[in-house]
Amino acid sequence: MSLAGSMVCEYWSGKQLSAVKSTMDDALRRMSAQCVVPLLMQFLPLYRSALAMIGKVDDVPMVFGSRADVETEEERKMTETNLHLLKTTHFNKMYVGFMFRRYDEVKPLADAHDAVAALPFSVIMIGHCFHMFYWGLISFWVARKTGDVIWYDRGKEAVQKMRSYANFSSWNFSNKSLLLQAEQYFYLKEFESAKRCYDDAISFAKDHRFVHEEALACELAGYFLVERGERNSSLPYFLRAQRKYREWGASAKEESLNTYIQEWFGVVTEGEAVWERPRRATTDLDLRKRRVS
Repeated sequence: MSLAGSMVCEYWSGKQLSAVKSTMDDALRRMSAQCVVPLLMQFLPLYRSALAMIGKVDDVPMVFGSRADVETEEERKMTETNLHLLKTTHFNKMYVGFMFRRYDEVKPLADAHDAVAALPFSVIMIGHCFHMFYWGLISFWVARKTGDVIWYDRGKEAVQKMRSYANFSSWNFSNKSLLLQAEQYFYLKEFESAKRCYDDAISFAKDHRFVHEEALACELAGYFLVERGERNSSLPYFLRAQRKYREWGASAKEESLNTYIQEWFGVVTEGEAVWERPRRATTDLDLRKRRVS
């Protein structure tokens, strides 16, 4: 149990994903060899979230005869009776959908969240804190999409809880509290306050070395500025987010954001450089390389 808790902390603290995966691979092999079925099944959804961020990998452990990155029929049946597994699986699917901005995938999962969250559940507390953080971000996203105040109320509850966590541990939760507040102000159309909280969330995440949350705060600030009609101002935030996802080791997420940047800004990124694509580019030779500060 302590090993599983350690891996939960490693992932949510933003440790480099290749190192996290290596630790997780070893733990899965050990749990599989020892037939620790309940704990192993409850851990697999987070493992798959990590793989989703990393992208395609060939080196994946075998668990009871199946690759660990593939959800089996046995697991799906277990969620019908194992409430811990049901909650963990539900949250991680919702989390991955949110991270890749797949709203049509996230909304049905969010609709079912209250019923799932009300089920009896024994959790590692640090995991619950992160669940609340992302649930709040998802709630504000859905609130802006739907205009339904019930989603705002759910996000507001997450803001209040995250503030209490920040009072207990400022180092671990201040940046999360600020990012939730930024999303709350965004919904309320208090734009100056939102911008300040986004920038503060980015600063705190950087100072506290939460590279994954620095990336997320930059990305969400970018979407905020796009919605405000400040496209030119948003691009540096997206580029910084991309760099930080790369630093985290989230190659698939980095590439997903790169696709968005190409579509909306007409540029292609490569490492620290940005390639500006002319409107009528016909070959790779038509790309002009420039630096964006």
